[in-house]
Amino acid sequence: MSIPTNNEYRTPDTVEDTTVEPRRTTSPVLLMLLALAVTAAGLVWWTQSRHAGTETPVATLPAPVADDAANAPTNERAAATADRKRAERTAAARPASISRDARPLASNAEPKYPASMLRAGVGGTVVVLAEVDAQGHPIDVRVVERSGERDLDRAALTAVRQWRFEPAMRNGKAIATSVKVPVDFKPI
Repeated sequence: MSIPTNNEYRTPDTVEDTTVEPRRTTSPVLLMLLALAVTAAGLVWWTQSRHAGTETPVATLPAPVADDAANAPTNERAAATADRKRAERTAAARPASISRDARPLASNAEPKYPASMLRAGVGGTVVVLAEVDAQGHPIDVRVVERSGERDLDRAALTAVRQWRFEPAMRNGKAIATSVKVPVDFKPI
């Protein structure tokens, strides 16, 4: 009688796979490169989406097409005139950029004339430089041209510090800027 071996009792249905597949791992360097690429792509997208609304759209008109030889300019003068007219039409189609300097509001209170200067009949002009933010509020106010009288200079500074301004505009947006404001003191 022979002793059966293990192979004789096994059927093909019960064969177990004993091979071990190596474990796949992702390199930490590759993970860092992937994270860097995703971050860079996100930064580019964010930058472009922020600036997408700030660009001024430029309207372009199609170039005129000559239907036949009779409509085409025949000499240089006619060609130059046609080019000038085309440029004027294109310039008229573009939106005008709004630019202006800051200016005091009309509702600002007049500076208080110092009583001692008014009694003495002393007058003068003080030029004040006001640094104005984008909302029209003066940030820094200083005298750039004195009147010769300290009381008049102080009165002008005090008044301009309380004023509000229409902010300066560049390309349709309010910006911070500086403005020189002459303040006149004339005795009656």
